[in-house]
Amino acid sequence: MDTSERKSYEPLRVAILLAFLILATARIVSTYRVFSQTWDEPVHVASGMEWLQQGTYSYEDLHPPLARIATAIGPYLSGSRLSSQDLKPRVLVAGGNAVFASHGNYLHNLALARVGMLPFFFLAAGIIWHWTRKVFGNWAALAAVGLFTMLPPILGHAALATTDLPLTATFALALYAFTSWLQRPTTNQSLVLGLTVGMAILTKFTTLLFLPTSGVVVLLCWLFCSQTSVLKRRQDIIPRLKQVGLAALICAGVILAGYRFSVHPVTGPDQRPHQFLDRVLGHGGRWHDLAYDVAEKTPVPVPEFFHGIAQARARLNYPTNMYLMGQVGTEGWWYFFPVALLVKTPIAFLILAIAGALGLLWRWRKGLQNWGELVPLTTALTLLLVSLPTKFNIGLRHILLIYPFLSMMAGFGITQLWRSARTPWLNRLAVVGLAAWMLVSTAMAHPDYLAYFNEFAGGHPERILGDSDLDWGQDLLRLSADLRARGVAHIAIAYNGSTDLSRMNLPPFETLAPCDRTTGWIAISLFKLQVSKPSVGCGGFSWLEAYTPVALIGKSIRLYWVPKAAERRTFLKAGAPTQ
Repeated sequence: MDTSERKSYEPLRVAILLAFLILATARIVSTYRVFSQTWDEPVHVASGMEWLQQGTYSYEDLHPPLARIATAIGPYLSGSRLSSQDLKPRVLVAGGNAVFASHGNYLHNLALARVGMLPFFFLAAGIIWHWTRKVFGNWAALAAVGLFTMLPPILGHAALATTDLPLTATFALALYAFTSWLQRPTTNQSLVLGLTVGMAILTKFTTLLFLPTSGVVVLLCWLFCSQTSVLKRRQDIIPRLKQVGLAALICAGVILAGYRFSVHPVTGPDQRPHQFLDRVLGHGGRWHDLAYDVAEKTPVPVPEFFHGIAQARARLNYPTNMYLMGQVGTEGWWYFFPVALLVKTPIAFLILAIAGALGLLWRWRKGLQNWGELVPLTTALTLLLVSLPTKFNIGLRHILLIYPFLSMMAGFGITQLWRSARTPWLNRLAVVGLAAWMLVSTAMAHPDYLAYFNEFAGGHPERILGDSDLDWGQDLLRLSADLRARGVAHIAIAYNGSTDLSRMNLPPFETLAPCDRTTGWIAISLFKLQVSKPSVGCGGFSWLEAYTPVALIGKSIRLYWVPKAAERRTFLKAGAPTQ
């Protein structure tokens, strides 16, 4: 195809690209009023609100501030504020709930927080478009963006005020900047590299794990997978090292700015005892007292950043109930993320990504002209391999950043199949069929993108995964509407979420404890059912399994009617009431 013909198709490609983005945006925004807040949203909004309102970042430093600021901008501009009571430590969820409830407009405030994720969604799509065009061509780029904007995990997390979609965008941006810097290590490219890496680090601390490992693999591709000799590449490293210092300086400046150039002691007397110092120096003595004095009086730059890294590391080893394929544990499973990818990614997308990977390997075997073509494949493999040893398995969202690279491979896979000289009509029919399968399957999932499972999961996905992959507290608004429609006068609830139940227009309710064999209407989150059996000696909520649920509310809450003993025989014959 000559240059003039390429240009003639450009308006069509841009029109299709805009259509993809507009459709995806409509799908995302339409979920704002369907789902109640998920577990983490109030914490992120409260932390971002503190940064905007107080100019400090001490509320909770488990995550850096960039994505959290984005979640809080909307509510802040609408006039929501944290009260002095909400700003106290350890009331994070209550503070976020107060922001959502401000002015008596819960859904409006929640939507304002969630809309802060849209710029990151557009950024991720833009990077995929630009990067794929550069290495695989225009039509592959269009296919990659189209597939990315239809992925249920992406649509689901793009509609939540959390950190996972922002990391997906900023990580892809930083890695793209690194590949561009390797090709042209100019001063401008070094400035961009430092800026983008700083942004990624300010989004989530897992960047410090994923970006260096992926960067090393990209560097190896640059060294060994191109037409230029390895010796020549090694000679090129020295000039590039001169630019590393500039990039590092810019990165440090971005991090400092993200924490508002905070300078103060790492800790204070009110936070005693200092466990790290006690472990190293014991619980008393001259050196112990001196270390306490230095730690409490010596100002250091952005101590919140370093404390956050320590908190994130500790969180990885914090005992948390996790669920996978009927197993409940606190140590995790090495195969968690492969299983999650396999059942929560559309099968058609997986097939196209595999086709793209095989095509890339074939081109590598024949001799690549552009080493950058291997970056999407090697990065996706690196992200998956690095995640295997992690013991904190509470959701696919922790490797959501793999999807831009899988999308690039899938886009390449589409163009390779379409242009194949062998059985061209069969291949094109396969492309059309796979694209249609993905379009239909993801459209049928609306609006439950967060709880999406593909056909591999069968009719009972709750037997495979839980937590943020299925039940993150998102269906409480649906429960409220269902109970009102049924005229339910009282409900017992075992809810997995952070929502303030008293503000959700529920009928009079009581909290259902494990093994509390109550009667009447009962609503229980699936995750509560999954993890309660082994964690509670009496069997947790397993007694409910003797009854048939009246309804599944959304995808994550079961509604039961449990009759009194005198009513039970009639109940078993006639079924649950439909009052």
